[in-house]
Amino acid sequence: MSLKYAAQPISANHYVLPKTGTMHTDAHAFLSEALYAETDEGTWRQLHDAASYEGVIGAYLMPDCHAGYGVPVGSVVVTEDTVIQGGSGYDISCGVLYMRVPELHASDVADPAKRKLWIDEVEKRVATGVGAAAPRLAPKLKGSKKLESVLRYGAKAIGVSADKCERQFIEIPEDTDLDLIEKARNKALPQLASVGGGNHFIEMQVDERSGEVWVMVHCGSRGYGWQTANYFFYEGARVRGIPTAQREKSWLRLDEPLGKQYWAHHNSAANYAVANRHLIVQGIQDSLEKVFKRRGEVYYEISHNLVQEETLLLPDGTTKRGFVHRKGATRAFPAGHPDLDGTAWEETGHPCLIPGSMYHGAAILFAGPGATKSACSVNHGSGRILARGAAKRELSPRQAQIDLEMAEVVRDLGGVAITGIVGNTKRTPLDECAHVYKNLDAVLGVLEAEEIAKVAHRLYPVANLKGTD
Repeated sequence: MSLKYAAQPISANHYVLPKTGTMHTDAHAFLSEALYAETDEGTWRQLHDAASYEGVIGAYLMPDCHAGYGVPVGSVVVTEDTVIQGGSGYDISCGVLYMRVPELHASDVADPAKRKLWIDEVEKRVATGVGAAAPRLAPKLKGSKKLESVLRYGAKAIGVSADKCERQFIEIPEDTDLDLIEKARNKALPQLASVGGGNHFIEMQVDERSGEVWVMVHCGSRGYGWQTANYFFYEGARVRGIPTAQREKSWLRLDEPLGKQYWAHHNSAANYAVANRHLIVQGIQDSLEKVFKRRGEVYYEISHNLVQEETLLLPDGTTKRGFVHRKGATRAFPAGHPDLDGTAWEETGHPCLIPGSMYHGAAILFAGPGATKSACSVNHGSGRILARGAAKRELSPRQAQIDLEMAEVVRDLGGVAITGIVGNTKRTPLDECAHVYKNLDAVLGVLEAEEIAKVAHRLYPVANLKGTD
């Protein structure tokens, strides 16, 4: 039976997969007709399986979705009393931080040589790449007591205001043994304040309408989060009787010992990731001041690979508490959401920070009246159409052309023609180029059509600093 073709359209951008087989609930997919056509059966099978875990009461696909492991990337799964480890994945609390740079305009960054100088200055201060250790910031945090504070209190431990983050920290029990996973603990301090590899980056962007300059940081919990997730995937598979080759399908009850243990360590990795992103800011600030004589200000920071306990807004207007798993999806609380009470964002909803590709740019959204249809969630990017290995194989003959695309693109940003996207790599990474991602505007268009969220800022890259694998 094809699950894709069992899905029924209920609007131009909303499909429902009726509860079938082992599913505990209907599953909703927010896709245009074109994006629906691009989905494969594997993604729908994973959506079916996501809706089949014990304790699931909601399952959703975002318009940037594609197949992952355990659950699709670009999916949201809501449970009552269970946690699905694949709902955070290996990079627990991967996410985005945005800085705005007041008084810096498109005209100030038009010179590519100046942008390259900024990249060079950032590289002196912030380590990138797999296994890299921060060259300057980590020494300020030496000592087990300071690291312990970061793991327990996240951004609060380093003095960041609660209004600048989705959350300062998630509380973990005082008796949690944070030395349990030796491989994780050994990675924590050396990699704090570093970006990592893969699709993680620091990027200077310009608002297409206003010409304002922004800086985006995209990274997660580094080796600490990966080793934490890996440990509990194996332990979860053992408890559930799942073959280790399928360990990413494991899940846990939150009232069982291993579930409680995982939840505490998952949250410590989330706290680490938030602090990590905010610590990177200092290196960016110093680089902006050195090259442009300006300092930025943190606008907001948010995760998109995370399980959080939050207030659910139900269709009948009532509320209840539940666990929302956003795997490659971003929280989108609208104005008036009870979990925003007392924050700077209670009257507007909080910003949703959406990276795209290093060519097609990014966006800042705010949730709309339709946000409850998607469990108050939006996409986390534009969504891959080519896996990393496939991209390197298939696009290799086009490397020179892709390099020229990056060097010669001309965009009118705030009334200023800016040529090229300057990078820190000799060649454009083929697994991160424009041709491996969906069209971001098509993805965002689904959200706007369904009134799930509205685009407030559309931003385009002018300089990109990416970690190498």
